[in-house]
Amino acid sequence: MKKKQLIALLLCGIMAVGAFSGCGGGEAADSSAAEEKTQGPENDTIENGVVNGVWNKEGLPIVADGQEFSFTVLVDDNSSTGEWYMIDYLRELTGVDITVEYYANEVATEKLSLALSAGDYPEMIGGWLLKDSDILKYGVNQGIFVPLEDYIEEYAPNIQNLIDNVPGVREAITAPDGHIYSIPYVIDAPKVDYQISINTKWLENLGLEMPTTTEEFYNVLKAFKEQDANGNGDPNDEIPLSFSPTNKNINYMMGWFGAACDEYGMTMEDGEIEFVANTEEFKEGVKYLNKLYSEGLIDSEAFTQDSSQWKAKGGKDLFGASMCYASSDFMPYNAGEVPNWQALPVLSSENCSDPKWFQNSDGVSILRTQLVVTDKATDVGALMRFWDTVYDSEISIQIQSGPIPNVVYKEDDGYHKIDESTMSEEDKEKYAWGNLYPQALPKNVPLGFKLITTPELYDEKEELEAKYEGHLTGTLPAYWIPLEEADELSEIQNAIKEYIEQTVAQWIAGQKDIDSEWDAYCEQLNTLGLEEYVQMRKDTAAAAQEAAAAGAADDTAESTEEAE
Repeated sequence: MKKKQLIALLLCGIMAVGAFSGCGGGEAADSSAAEEKTQGPENDTIENGVVNGVWNKEGLPIVADGQEFSFTVLVDDNSSTGEWYMIDYLRELTGVDITVEYYANEVATEKLSLALSAGDYPEMIGGWLLKDSDILKYGVNQGIFVPLEDYIEEYAPNIQNLIDNVPGVREAITAPDGHIYSIPYVIDAPKVDYQISINTKWLENLGLEMPTTTEEFYNVLKAFKEQDANGNGDPNDEIPLSFSPTNKNINYMMGWFGAACDEYGMTMEDGEIEFVANTEEFKEGVKYLNKLYSEGLIDSEAFTQDSSQWKAKGGKDLFGASMCYASSDFMPYNAGEVPNWQALPVLSSENCSDPKWFQNSDGVSILRTQLVVTDKATDVGALMRFWDTVYDSEISIQIQSGPIPNVVYKEDDGYHKIDESTMSEEDKEKYAWGNLYPQALPKNVPLGFKLITTPELYDEKEELEAKYEGHLTGTLPAYWIPLEEADELSEIQNAIKEYIEQTVAQWIAGQKDIDSEWDAYCEQLNTLGLEEYVQMRKDTAAAAQEAAAAGAADDTAESTEEAE
């Protein structure tokens, strides 16, 4: 058993979920931060089941009679009503007065950066605001983020169950110093997170076929621009191709030319990690997009619009195609309807007959920066009890799908959604997904859960994955930047990502010439430390494979011993 624990610790030191971005800081841990990490629930006082005189160790409500407990969480999110139904429900259920301080992602990110610099941050930070490197900087190095593993073990059985029983969770969320700084958020994830969806109604209006090559796609976009594709009588309001502002994923499209990759230029082919954002195939893809942009086939605001602008255009039927998670992002549809949108096939090009699309996951994502506790927290155990209540599966199902019995009801075969036609417009607004709960915050919907709707809700991702089968890259392995190199390598990684994004955007928009600047671009990548970065990615992947193989061998040995 000891050997197995050692292997798990090794795996913890080399794995994390997703890729790093952001600056790793550089501040060394001071003695006070180190002392904070030694503190935990053993310092709590418990009398008659009441912890620290304020909250109940078990049962609901969490807050003891006559006591008060509150906290604030900063998150990137939005709400059309300014409040969330399930947050109110959780306040009443737990007795905890939670304040959700929320802003759009861009605003929340800026506010958080200023708050961390000034030392004026709340007890908790959630959503999509933090990167893996922030765990190293503000957790491991500075002690601003509080280690949670002991509090989870003592006060959060639902969260502990997730860590213990879902493969890979413990390894993914454990930082190189052995601590857990974030509540794990584990979700079903499609193999393809983002794709180009195309407006099939526009194709039908113009008598066009679904394109299968980059040349055919160009011709379709050209027809969208030049004709009244949306049929509103105005032949000049069509936007042939746009992109989700927060997830443009332009690098995915490079797969049409043989160089599909993530935002860091990395891909996985035939079990090998490679950097491809300096290849001729990548260059060819950028030149293709520049051609589309120069002819007005790409949204002129593609690199400047925010999410609300993008959704407003899509909702007005102005897009012929767009990069998106699903077309319902901007053109919602009801149960029983099939949207007038389909995933664009993985297109072949003149020099690439075997195109690829970037594969984001193997079906499950373990998010490790979605919710952290800061050193401003007055009682970490009480916070863990609150989030453990959120992590009750039935409460999480309601957080995602709607409260029981107002929107969801339970039968022997599972959870059903009521017929929306029976709901008032007021209730539809109140229980709308975006007004239930800050959906950027984590929850614990069971893996594989599906809400039963009558009629059934069309699954765009299921149709997409069937279409993309055989054209996906391998999944890049999760990793930690080694702690002793974290400051240097996280800065290199961030610099590479930003340089690729900025330069590619300028090339596509015609602000710079790719042919005359290509060699300088490749040279600058090397100057930024590309070779060191790629080697780190390969080394951490190899170490993870070794640790996994050793763990499998250890499991086999233990099984043999038990059998004997």
